[in-house]
Amino acid sequence: MDQMEQYHEPLALIIISSISIGIAAIVAGWILLDIILRRGWRSMMLIMIPVYVINALYLWPLTLWTYLLYGRSQKVSKGEAAPSCHNTNTASGADTSKKGDVETGGDPETPAALACHDPTKDHQTTTAMEGHETMHGNHMDHDQHQHHHHGGERPMFATVTIAVCHCGAGCVIGDIIGEWLVYATGASINGQSLWVNFLVDFAFAIAFGIVFQYFSIAPMSGDYGVKTLIRAAKADFFSLVFFEVGLFSWMAIFQIAIFHWQLPITTVTYWWMMQIGMFLGHWTGIPINWWLIKTGVKEPCA
Repeated sequence: MDQMEQYHEPLALIIISSISIGIAAIVAGWILLDIILRRGWRSMMLIMIPVYVINALYLWPLTLWTYLLYGRSQKVSKGEAAPSCHNTNTASGADTSKKGDVETGGDPETPAALACHDPTKDHQTTTAMEGHETMHGNHMDHDQHQHHHHGGERPMFATVTIAVCHCGAGCVIGDIIGEWLVYATGASINGQSLWVNFLVDFAFAIAFGIVFQYFSIAPMSGDYGVKTLIRAAKADFFSLVFFEVGLFSWMAIFQIAIFHWQLPITTVTYWWMMQIGMFLGHWTGIPINWWLIKTGVKEPCA
């Protein structure tokens, strides 16, 4: 522990780390500002707001691409009505949830939650909004917005990317809280905090990841009960595990092999290393999310 406190980062590492984290912070701030200016909460699924912002902190190029193409709402001027994402598909209820895909009734690549992203400009929008509580209205709204999103379905890669971002957001929050909690308490195993970090980070990541998944499923199913919480845990557990495999593997590599246990949490380089680990965690989470969505275990996220 004394060695870690005496370690001084090379200036080059400080500069590189600061630039990497700084760019990510700027992109995350821009996405948040863009959502505020466009009143995105009026047309986006609310849970997607923190998902996009948080994921930009470690995956900003891909997050920005996904947000601009599939998540960004059209700018709404004052006094203009915007379609709401809430309480849609409630007519299908639990029966639809058994199919594993609330949004489409079985096709994981065409979530009707896409309709929550952008209001269309054609004359049918008003009709779709007025009848959105019926299945007919939902289908009309879905068709219009599919046309708005480049006239077709959202590609599977984008669907899987957004699904990983859901669990990624929970993992990021959980890991940050876990890291600082272990540091504050001085907890260690065999004199090293890394092993405690793995346990605590994972526990918090699981908790926050399930919460993010819950608030993705619940608004679409209309069920905010325990049943939805169980569905969220079932859908996101393996996704969270695979994300953390990528992150924890890199944590072990940089702490043991690269910095020889000498890099403390209080350095900017440590958090650049964590940023890289979360980036790797996203890609280790891609295959399992692809499989979970294809098999209907996990629903495509909005």
